Amino acid sequence: MESTLYERIRMLCEKKGISIAKLENDCGFANSTIKKWKSTSTPGVDKIKVIARYFGVTVDYILGLTDIPTPADELIGDDDIISIQRARSKMVGGDRQKMMQMLRIGFEYAFKDDNQ
Repeated sequence: MESTLYERIRMLCEKKGISIAKLENDCGFANSTIKKWKSTSTPGVDKIKVIARYFGVTVDYILGLTDIPTPADELIGDDDIISIQRARSKMVGGDRQKMMQMLRIGFEYAFKDDNQ
């Protein structure tokens, strides 16, 4: 668990453009606290919750129990997601596939993201 935990935190720091030392400072942790989680110690749930809130992800994501970083409730209320769902529900199979392909192309272009 520790290596997954550490790798998730490291990746989130990279994505946000901050160092682990800055994260520790921002969260009120002692220096090298998170680095110790890589191999020797296990953090308490309270520290994991602080980090999850800091990055806006779930505790399950930090722990590697899911690959979905954001709670579904946040996505469900998003106006863009609602518009896409509404349009998709009114389309027949072929049109749905075309719409999803256009979205994938847009995502790949905007984010250079190969994840589909």
